[in-house]
Amino acid sequence: MDPERSSYTFGDSDLAAHRLALLAETFGPTTARFLRMHRNGTPSLVVDLGCGPGYTTELLRDILRPGRTMAIDSSRTYVELVAQRLGSSAEVLCADALALPDIIRDVDVIFARFLLTHLADPLRAIAQWLERLGSDGVFLSEEVESITTDEPTLVAYLNLQREMLRANGNELEIGPLLAQVADTRAQVISSELAILSPPTAVAARMFAMTPVWRSAESRSLSTTLPLRRRPRQPSHGVSDMLYSALTKVASKSP
Repeated sequence: MDPERSSYTFGDSDLAAHRLALLAETFGPTTARFLRMHRNGTPSLVVDLGCGPGYTTELLRDILRPGRTMAIDSSRTYVELVAQRLGSSAEVLCADALALPDIIRDVDVIFARFLLTHLADPLRAIAQWLERLGSDGVFLSEEVESITTDEPTLVAYLNLQREMLRANGNELEIGPLLAQVADTRAQVISSELAILSPPTAVAARMFAMTPVWRSAESRSLSTTLPLRRRPRQPSHGVSDMLYSALTKVASKSP
């Protein structure tokens, strides 16, 4: 994997897009509250890095009401989805978050949700993005601090997900690391914890939609995930058992 390029661990398949839709529904309220907390006047340019299908872009457009809203993702599939969903209300650009074009300058707000967890050197990435801000610009980030659950099936899934991310040089619960951003030239305006407790069934449904753990799609691991080192892959039987267990938990009423 090229450390100077970002890569989304879960790909951009239809299944991955559906998973991001459920994630957006689950985390939408906390993201909206976070953006309202940091709304300050009318920004001229807001950039959504790693925009995916554009759910966060839509929140930025509607809550911050900037003069220009720009969505950036390295996936052409997601870029096309954003263009279809948001039309002329957002400018859409296919580019890598770690190799932004020169036109991304003097930005008022750069936003990233659950992007840093997929980067090998998140603090370096933040330092790069700070250079793209205007004199009064801000970088807003929403990441996972910790995940706890008593449901054994979810614990098993989370352990596998942590292993897969670490094989790519990433961390799932990256929140504590971000405290070090104060060591850069950035001035930290605020850092808050938002507690979110989705129903177990919703979490299981989201986890079951992670394509890499399903044996039917396991062979895509070697082609769609540019891993630094190959993680221990569960056998097809184990993978199917975990997927079946997740779908069983997901079928329970919240």
